[in-house]
Amino acid sequence: MNIFISGSLAYDRIMNFPGKFSDHILPHKIHNINVSFGLEKLNIQFGGTAGNIAYNLSLFGQHPYVVSQIGHDFKPYQRWLQQQRVRLQYVRFIATETCATAHIITDQRDNQIAAFHFGAMQQPAVTSLVTRQLAKQLTQPTALGLLAAGNLSDMLTLAQLYLRKGVRYILDPGQQTIWLTATQFKTLLRGAAVLVVNDYELALIEKKLNTTAKALANKLDRLIVTLGDHGANWYVDGKIFKMPIAKPIRVVDPTGAGDAYRAGVIMGLLYDWDIMTTGQVAALCATYAIEQYGTQQHRYTRQQFKKRYYQLFKKKVAI
Repeated sequence: MNIFISGSLAYDRIMNFPGKFSDHILPHKIHNINVSFGLEKLNIQFGGTAGNIAYNLSLFGQHPYVVSQIGHDFKPYQRWLQQQRVRLQYVRFIATETCATAHIITDQRDNQIAAFHFGAMQQPAVTSLVTRQLAKQLTQPTALGLLAAGNLSDMLTLAQLYLRKGVRYILDPGQQTIWLTATQFKTLLRGAAVLVVNDYELALIEKKLNTTAKALANKLDRLIVTLGDHGANWYVDGKIFKMPIAKPIRVVDPTGAGDAYRAGVIMGLLYDWDIMTTGQVAALCATYAIEQYGTQQHRYTRQQFKKRYYQLFKKKVAI
């Protein structure tokens, strides 16, 4: 099956704050905030929603297509993705821009403050030519799409294209949730099979659409709400499944755990696993990510993954 992952390709500047944000942000002064954090570590990594999800899929032997845009500093990242056999035919090069860049500060409680420079992502990757090329390749049921946080125009264009071609897709609005209007959300949700959000993003969507999680779930095959170290709630067929975490050996950096989780969700759809198996696989994908510093530093073979899955959940998974 051809997998199309749209979203950002970015460089992550990951920094650690050896304290708690809550000790330095005064609630009664948030209208006039002025803080500075002394950071103990700076690490520049390959990242972005599309890049991270594609990388995690490559660990399972998948070769997804990435639909995104990049700038003139992409070369090192390009070599890395090509080594992982990620397909870059639908990546648009913007010579006058740098790649998007995420600046992420994590405190001792794994709370994060992030700032994102859009760079090349200010311009759409899905031009009229790309739309025509994709339309020829998108055939149901041999294609699966994931719309991750990226250029808003791309997200809307691809959602309409997938709907028109009858392609099943996952909506993962992420950081763009705050910017999307109610009308845009309705467009994105119209053909979506699965919506993946965290609990904060869900609350924003409920407010924007004047709806509830239950009402949203009734229009989808699955509504997945991640809850950090409390696991996730999966709304399926009128039921709520409480999904566990996969206990980590150590917690190093939560950045990229959500993207790894999405890769597990995709694998479940590809292999038609039951709900619980898919949730457990997604949880273990996320755990591998948080055990390393950075979003694409973890590695495993399929055999290693199956062995650890069995140790954690006492059952086998066919990958």
